Amino acid sequence: MTNVFIRSGNTRENFSMVYHELFDLYHGYIGDKATLYYTFLLRYRHNREDSEYGKSWRGRKGVAEKFNLSYSTLKILDAILKEAGLVEIETKPSGRGRDKIVYIVNDPLDREKFRWAEPKIAEALKKIAEETEGAESLFGKEFRAKLTEA
Repeated sequence: MTNVFIRSGNTRENFSMVYHELFDLYHGYIGDKATLYYTFLLRYRHNREDSEYGKSWRGRKGVAEKFNLSYSTLKILDAILKEAGLVEIETKPSGRGRDKIVYIVNDPLDREKFRWAEPKIAEALKKIAEETEGAESLFGKEFRAKLTEA
């Protein structure tokens, strides 16, 4: 892992770093909305090294309202992020009828590991496009072009 240099002067706490690979490698596959959703989940990721490390438990209602997304779109975005390896999804009983969704937010793969995993990611996303109505429009421009070629 590379050490991160933060300039001296007026610095702040409570910020999120976004890996270059998210935009350079993943965005062309997962698209704008999934990238935005991932960065939002990353912002709320628990970063202390304990039993909750990596978890984000933002509710779908808040996300849907904040970004003007439907619940059906959020389900598709969940599938896209999961198949891209950016999140894992757990459900836990909430005691209020519906299970609580907990996201384990993973860091993006580095370039070399992504290139190795890319065919598997592309195949999984293609399957989502084939099986889920409306999913194709959510993918990145580059991946949508590959879908129409096939």
